[in-house]
Amino acid sequence: MSARKESGGFTTDPDAVLSSARGLRDAADQLREAGQALGSALAAQGECWGDDESGKEFAKDYVPGAKGATEAFGSLTEALTSLYENIAAAMEQYSGADGQVRTVLQKGQ
Repeated sequence: MSARKESGGFTTDPDAVLSSARGLRDAADQLREAGQALGSALAAQGECWGDDESGKEFAKDYVPGAKGATEAFGSLTEALTSLYENIAAAMEQYSGADGQVRTVLQKGQ
């Protein structure tokens, strides 16, 4: 991609945008790893709260909370990855459209 693009009053540097957007992808990778570590740690503990009345009371809140936490890591990872992919696609389209306009204008001269 080229350095700086202008289109209809909008100016951007696709390479700079992509460089910044890679931080989203990197954050998604880190969250994925953290979520996997959390899931492994929770699984390793098993049902350590016991089967007595207080253990059952504890489990009523803990089990759904633990499940929600691990699912949240997955959802956030997917969202950040999708955001990065959408930005990358937009910059590719932006660069391609700008190049097509330039080619058409050059042929017309």
